[in-house]
Amino acid sequence: MLTGSCWVLLDILNPSPLPPDAERRLRDKHETLMALLASAVAPMLGALVILFVVWDYFVDPTRVAWTLPVRIAFVALSALGYRPGVLPLGASARCIYIHWMFSAAIILSDFLLTDGFRYGLVGVVAGVFFVSLITQTTRGFLLAVSAPFALFVACAAVDRPLPELANDIVFYLLAMAIAFVLMAMIRYLRRSEALLEEELMRQATHDSLTGLLNRGRLNELAAREMALARRHGRPLAVLMLDIDRFKLVNDTYGHDVGDMVIRRLADACREQMRTVDHVGRFGGEEFVCILPETDQSAALACAERLRQVMERQRVESARGEVRFTVSIGVALYDSAHGDWDALLKDADTALYRAKQSGRNRVMLADDCLPVCAEADR
Repeated sequence: MLTGSCWVLLDILNPSPLPPDAERRLRDKHETLMALLASAVAPMLGALVILFVVWDYFVDPTRVAWTLPVRIAFVALSALGYRPGVLPLGASARCIYIHWMFSAAIILSDFLLTDGFRYGLVGVVAGVFFVSLITQTTRGFLLAVSAPFALFVACAAVDRPLPELANDIVFYLLAMAIAFVLMAMIRYLRRSEALLEEELMRQATHDSLTGLLNRGRLNELAAREMALARRHGRPLAVLMLDIDRFKLVNDTYGHDVGDMVIRRLADACREQMRTVDHVGRFGGEEFVCILPETDQSAALACAERLRQVMERQRVESARGEVRFTVSIGVALYDSAHGDWDALLKDADTALYRAKQSGRNRVMLADDCLPVCAEADR
């Protein structure tokens, strides 16, 4: 149990990296939250820092004339970070800057008061816990707490006897350690939430059997790619693949072997496509590849390469080796295609003609002439 707890603690303090997209979304979400904190919450906290001059009055009424201008000055400086564009900083960096200004106002006010650190040390270190909310990284945490801590040590060294100074520093460091663990726990919970969101998004947009995009996500991406092709005059190609005589494979070898064939085809497609291409399972044994920036010759070459790759695939089963082939229909976007359904219909028509012409071949929608006329298998 102790070993398990140690591993959990290590995971909290040093989490494994998220997938790039999830990391970006988590960072953007945090920046949005910090922008709201800087613009809506920080002004209220600034007003509270100034109102604490009442506490100064009860501690040392003779020094209020000194502490009030200090509080007002640093709160006024903090206002530079309330809105974006005033300082060349991101939202998280602006929150760190605001924390510095508020901390400076409190620390310098306590320094000016007689025995201010004795009575106000708790207020000084309380601000450390706000850092747990405004940063997600160890580097950001150290940056946020370093300047206030240095200012506190410099002021307390002048004002406090050595034993009390040492006690104050230990108290401050303990507060920073607790705040760091709190920050790590908040980060861990946020990252766990991001991983859950990533998994839910993956399940909503990917086929469970192959891990490729599902039909709904393909339709969304296709509409986007068609809009880009139309706006910028770029070529766009669509391939529709279908496994030849797939029902015979299921009837002969069983549905589990049929699933293995589908997964093998999906893996081969994934390996052959570029990172900018979109590949998905459209339904059953049908697959669709969306190829941006791809003209006719490149689309036909890609389709023929895929056909040959599938022809070489072998799937082992209890009843022997399974071979399979695919037929492929190719369609190219032009202004006559009003929407994605029209373009997809051309690819589907070309696929149907490829099946009629003997299977295991590529057919172009424009002329429906086979590019590869191999014998039927």
